[in-house]
Amino acid sequence: MAAQARSKISARTFFAYLVSLALLAFLVRSISWQDTIRILKDGVHPASLWPFSITALLIAVIYGCRWQLLIGGKLNKSSSLIASILCLGGNMFLPARGGDLLRVHYSHVVGRIAQAEVFGSLMVEKVIDLITIAAVGVLATTVLTISMDAARTEILIVSISSALGLAFTAVALVKYFNAILLRWACTVFTYIGCESFFNRHVAVLIRSAGEQMTLNNLFSPGILTLLMWLSAYALSYVFAAQFVGVSLSYDEALVVLFAGALGLMLPAAPSGIGTFHASVVSAFLLLGRSSAEGFLVATAIHLLFFAAYVLPAAILYGRWRMARVLPS
Repeated sequence: MAAQARSKISARTFFAYLVSLALLAFLVRSISWQDTIRILKDGVHPASLWPFSITALLIAVIYGCRWQLLIGGKLNKSSSLIASILCLGGNMFLPARGGDLLRVHYSHVVGRIAQAEVFGSLMVEKVIDLITIAAVGVLATTVLTISMDAARTEILIVSISSALGLAFTAVALVKYFNAILLRWACTVFTYIGCESFFNRHVAVLIRSAGEQMTLNNLFSPGILTLLMWLSAYALSYVFAAQFVGVSLSYDEALVVLFAGALGLMLPAAPSGIGTFHASVVSAFLLLGRSSAEGFLVATAIHLLFFAAYVLPAAILYGRWRMARVLPS
């Protein structure tokens, strides 16, 4: 059973890297490198690093507050913040959004919370992310409809509708059709020879997610998430663009944020390499901007968030592991 699990994880990781490599190859061929070099020759703007750092810190704090709300206050504020930094940093260098699993493990150990309950909170968080980022897309479309032509507006509306449809379908399945979902999942796991694994782990996770998918659990974290997208996250994209000499308005940043968030939901190499870049470039093309600008902004966002979160996450994780191994 353990060998089968490792094999499935390896296959999933291989597929994620394959997706990233395919998209990177496409980007390398489609980007105008002359335009990219020309923009860079105009010079970077290090002064924008200060406001970017403030927004990155604010994002981590909001993540921590939201996580504390989602798990019902079973972690204190400092532990929730550490869990969120581990998540943000881990997602930058672990494949398949491994930082989320690191946060689940940390919360389970430190808060002594059942793994199924923590995983249920994670599923609720992902639904909130999808709904709120779609709301950001709706707002961006409303603001930019005047300046965008009909074809581009339709593409954005289809993307937003798909995100909302996926989110509400997930909520309906987990909350109102929990028994049916359990039967379907049991059939699939039984077919592939993993019925015992399903009974021990997956079934309790689906039941826990269904119990936590309530309006009370969704409302406050949802409002906090929406405010985070519209404030700290959108502004961080503006400052990251300024760093590489690209002008990005707040309205345009909302569109880029929406596209980038959807790109990060796809299976990919660590920190969404390839999928994130392709999504941001697509957003720039949708806005009538050059692909070179989109690639530069995507790379700047990726590198700056990597620098902001990876080192703190590594230090916090190392300190936590040492505290568990060494006697007090």
